[in-house]
Amino acid sequence: MIRYFDASALAKRYVAEPESKVVEHLLSDGIAVTCRQSEAEIASALARRRREGVLTAAVRDRLLASMQRDMASLYVVEVSPEVSAHACRLLMRHKLRAGDALHLASALVLLGRSDITVQFVAYDQALNEAALKEGFELP
Repeated sequence: MIRYFDASALAKRYVAEPESKVVEHLLSDGIAVTCRQSEAEIASALARRRREGVLTAAVRDRLLASMQRDMASLYVVEVSPEVSAHACRLLMRHKLRAGDALHLASALVLLGRSDITVQFVAYDQALNEAALKEGFELP
């Protein structure tokens, strides 16, 4: 099984949240895919937590290094003209933010290139609703 993880799901690997164990299990069971923008979104979340005093600089840096190692082990969909065009169409059909549309578009490009089921893993209600309407399974 292929699972597409948006940044809201992947971030739970680095910041302890109630869903972190579920994400760890899903990541270990099948092929994990994300979009290149997840790297910047997760770095942003870690930097914000540092500014808020939730993380020390040393912990933030350790988590960033871990995330960069993990990105090298994931299948990464690049933000290409094809992905961008899909995202623009999705923005016209669904109530999504641009970043979420890029994630869903990346997953759609992946789905179009795969003969097996692609699950969409996100922790954003509007994005999950759009993913369901676009034909994805959710875990």
